[in-house]
Amino acid sequence: MQIYGRANVDFSSYSATGAVTASDNLVARNRVADSGSRFGLRVNEDLGQGRRAFVVCETGINIDNGGFAGQGVGLLANGTTTASGASVGGANQNTSANTFCSREGHVGLGNSMAEVRLGRQNIWWTHGEVNQTGPNFLSADVLGAMYAPSAGLSSAPLARTSNVALLHAGRDFGAFAGSQLYYVVDRQEAILGATPGTTSHGPNKGNASGIKLNYSKGNIVAMLDYAKVNNFTNDVTAASNFDASGTKAGVGYKYSPGSLVSFTYWKLDRTYTLSTAHDDAPTNVNLGTGATGSRAQSGWGINLQHALDKQIDLYAQYGKMGNAKNYLNTAIANSGVTGIMVGARYKLSPRTAIHATYAQLKNGAANAVNFAAGSYASGNSGLGADPKIMAVGIMHNF
Repeated sequence: MQIYGRANVDFSSYSATGAVTASDNLVARNRVADSGSRFGLRVNEDLGQGRRAFVVCETGINIDNGGFAGQGVGLLANGTTTASGASVGGANQNTSANTFCSREGHVGLGNSMAEVRLGRQNIWWTHGEVNQTGPNFLSADVLGAMYAPSAGLSSAPLARTSNVALLHAGRDFGAFAGSQLYYVVDRQEAILGATPGTTSHGPNKGNASGIKLNYSKGNIVAMLDYAKVNNFTNDVTAASNFDASGTKAGVGYKYSPGSLVSFTYWKLDRTYTLSTAHDDAPTNVNLGTGATGSRAQSGWGINLQHALDKQIDLYAQYGKMGNAKNYLNTAIANSGVTGIMVGARYKLSPRTAIHATYAQLKNGAANAVNFAAGSYASGNSGLGADPKIMAVGIMHNF
């Protein structure tokens, strides 16, 4: 059995000002904030003839406060409507922390060709080698903020998900090792108390599926992700029920040891299944339970990781999402987003580093993208607000 993990905590300043309605502004506050800390267990058994059985249980931990709450505790709960009319989600609970296997939990069998994994797993929003800046090196990632499942007017169809059956390509696939094919039944099991075979729940079979292709050979890295969700609520009679899809493609070039420049494009679609909900004007951000109105939005971003020397790495990102479009393919005015991030990392050892980050998202008046992943944002910003983070932190991997 192997014990592993990460502690990543920063001292930071967070604000989200410039909202359409002044009372929705989140003024600057100083804080100690956790970003993706975790504690994990890995168990492997050699079954002979190149086969193995394994278990992974990775639990998110909030080192900043030791509880379930993220940075937005005490602020707007999920589905709360701000003064400007934006229905927003709760930043007060980090759903990936403080319960066993909250980040990942799966059991599997496999060999050097392929593995079958069953359980809770990271799928669509992982990036391979194309973008490791936010996930593994710093505190914030503006590209990940834009295509996360909590990304404002448009959002990813899914990310870290329970009840996943996944086929993982092993090292025998060479440059394509790490590619995945998966099927998710979480949408069916999420309906508690439903009677099998009833009109509302039995035949609708909410599910998700997708494919992730990773490529790494020589100086070139690439990825292609596609995910599709059918009947999100598992109830086709609900106004809030929708189908969703996400496509994400990226390519990178490792121009020197420890250095990489990459480009990523993504497109997010959501289509409501009831005609009345489908035809609504999509004026609410997707985090609210009352949001309706089919929409699609795409974006692109550049990620730079530069090894200045053996101890110092520099990072930069720029991302942009154009205006979202409604079911008529008509642009929704002022719904675009841009983001910029610069950062640096000083390695004290192979496992310990100090890092500094400046990141800002600039929302149009009809959007409210935030640094919501892991409840890293200090609250739910209103429409048009521009979240900004300045952070200095310590990361230790074990």
